[in-house]
Amino acid sequence: MSYQDVLAFVRENPACFIATMDGDQPRVRGFLAVLFNDGNIYFTTGTMKRVYDQLVQNPKVELCFASQGFQKTLRISGTIEIIDDREKKQQLLNERDYLKHFGGKADDPRFILLRLSHGKAHFWTIQQNMRENEIPVIEF
Repeated sequence: MSYQDVLAFVRENPACFIATMDGDQPRVRGFLAVLFNDGNIYFTTGTMKRVYDQLVQNPKVELCFASQGFQKTLRISGTIEIIDDREKKQQLLNERDYLKHFGGKADDPRFILLRLSHGKAHFWTIQQNMRENEIPVIEF
């Protein structure tokens, strides 16, 4: 397995759950991953959301993507960074209806683009359920 396999899985299964820390309490919520042609995994959020504050305090996350029918999952532990890329933000605002509340402006300071900067990923299937330590890890 390679990082290209990670990107292909995310492309096919963009909905995921992201775990952050809120003090000593883990918080998990659903997100949609965004892929551009630069080989990185992105997400969007708003400064008014608690997840934004949690990521500013501690940018370490764990993500879980699952295939249809939960036959295969992808877990990634890594670090999120805030990215100021007006072109990417504008593209998302133009393409994604769920971002309309930002008024279509990439310069809106509430609109945040997040990138998974580096991490470790591994795939899991039910056949590997009791052999987690044998699953290869993909570092990026």
